[in-house]
Amino acid sequence: MKKGKVQKSDEEFYDERIQFFLENGSIFQKICPTCVDEYNDHSILKLISIMYWIGIFSPIVHRQLRDNFGYRIVYVDSMAGSGVTMAKRANDYLCGSCPGALLSAIKHNCPFDVMIAVEIKSEKADALKQRINTIIPQPNITVYTKDILEISQDIAQELQKRTISYIVIDPQALQGMTWAGIGPLLKCKGDAMVTWFEAEAWRLKRAAISPKEHQAAEASKERLTELLGEEWKNVQSAEGMTDLFIKRVIHECGKTAYAKVKIPRLDGGYYWMILFTGMPKNPQKLVDEWKKNVDKRINSAHGRGISSLLDVKAGRTETLKKWL
Repeated sequence: MKKGKVQKSDEEFYDERIQFFLENGSIFQKICPTCVDEYNDHSILKLISIMYWIGIFSPIVHRQLRDNFGYRIVYVDSMAGSGVTMAKRANDYLCGSCPGALLSAIKHNCPFDVMIAVEIKSEKADALKQRINTIIPQPNITVYTKDILEISQDIAQELQKRTISYIVIDPQALQGMTWAGIGPLLKCKGDAMVTWFEAEAWRLKRAAISPKEHQAAEASKERLTELLGEEWKNVQSAEGMTDLFIKRVIHECGKTAYAKVKIPRLDGGYYWMILFTGMPKNPQKLVDEWKKNVDKRINSAHGRGISSLLDVKAGRTETLKKWL
């Protein structure tokens, strides 16, 4: 938070964010109406963590690299979806990460020059492109209808050309993540946000050392070794699997700092949003600022009552006072 700037209350913050996601989700859903992704209400918290970094990242790179040295600022969504999420509980339409990121950067008067999205399903890729094509000012847009494993090297090569990038790697589960697919992107100049499923990584480790299912154990070993290297064999906790992933990214991908925030799930579980930065100046201070503010919002009464807030905004409940 800049000196002298009054921070919004939790009520103001969520009122503004939920309005943003609902309003734009409704607009984009009208384009290819039947093509949406489906998640739960808590996906808003994940989207907030992705968008919040744009408010820190975009002004800095515009000022330091774009204005002074002519760099392109590129947003990459490696598992982009359709651009609209339907919250399954009440069928609210929410703006997805890809159009949301572009609109957030525009809101900060620091738009992305280029957007690269990867979506393996052709129907969703087509809907995403149609939706993004309505955004003004419009970046240079490329949507690949491929698995990220097939195209990540080509994207990484494109990002070498006087480019700074913000890359979002948001699989639906750990199964969708391989080092061969994400490693080339993480090594690009810029920052990255990764959705990391800690509990799933730990289940994979337990399966790998199980004496009962030899074939399944061998497959799990291969998965873990490809993603984390051989050191997973020495890890003794779920948290250790997360630490090992972070260690590999920092050591092999030229990132200068990281921070992570915990996103709760409806089933009582959680996953991590891990932010990696390549900022040369004050990197840890910047990511700590992101973590402090996003953690505060997620763990507030408003963050914990996200479904109630959606009900209010959608007109299903008249007031927040009975909920918060």
